[in-house]
Amino acid sequence: MIRRYGFVVMWVGVSLAALSPGCKPKQGAKCTAGQSSCEDEKVGLFCAPDGTFRTMTCAGTDGCKQSGATVTCDNSIAAVNDGCDTPGDAACSADKKSALICTHAVFGVGETCKGPGGCKIQGDTITCDNDVSDLGDPCRTIGDYACTSDKSMVLRCDANKMTALNTCRGPKACGIVPVPAQNKVEFVCDDSLAMEGDACDTNGEEACSMDKKSLYVCVANKFVNPRPCSGPTGCTYDEKFDRYGCDQAVADAPADPSSAGGGKKGGKKH
Repeated sequence: MIRRYGFVVMWVGVSLAALSPGCKPKQGAKCTAGQSSCEDEKVGLFCAPDGTFRTMTCAGTDGCKQSGATVTCDNSIAAVNDGCDTPGDAACSADKKSALICTHAVFGVGETCKGPGGCKIQGDTITCDNDVSDLGDPCRTIGDYACTSDKSMVLRCDANKMTALNTCRGPKACGIVPVPAQNKVEFVCDDSLAMEGDACDTNGEEACSMDKKSLYVCVANKFVNPRPCSGPTGCTYDEKFDRYGCDQAVADAPADPSSAGGGKKGGKKH
């Protein structure tokens, strides 16, 4: 079983020293570290590392407020490229489909949240359901797993991008099994059917072609080397015994009968 633990990060409601009453800064104006102001109820200004004022979206419930000597900005909801002044700060996108992370004074997508739970703000934390992702989506935890949106593949997070791990073209596709007691989910992947060149994670395992007229084997993490199964029953998979069969016509049969297929599957629960 592949196991995935939830993504949780802290978000920081910015609280900075306010400018003196009567001072109304503008974006791009010179400033000193720590200065801030509310431009309106949903937009704040903060002093960026380059010494100029930049805007910060304060689209969270509490918006932008000034109280005495401090300005508070609830930036738990933001957009890509919105300004931010706390490295590692997190926010949800407005559509709740992404978790944003503050890097170099701007928010960028840290992780997509395409699972049914989306991106949620819970107290001072951001949670992101990335159990559903797509190839190339950004991710934060190396070794994290997800099903693709079409359930045809299990993905793995490598180098902060979701990459192909194993095809799941069988009738049960890629499935997500919550384990609430352990705060995790497990994935099941039916890779009994595949297309030539599909990703596979166990060299030597087998899969039937989509038309069930060939049997593939996993070599260098790709399903390749189709073996013809042109007999009446074609390529079959016995789930009970976890075993493949390849009905070869006489013309297809190899010289050595012992190499005629029917090997054990070698997988697959993630």
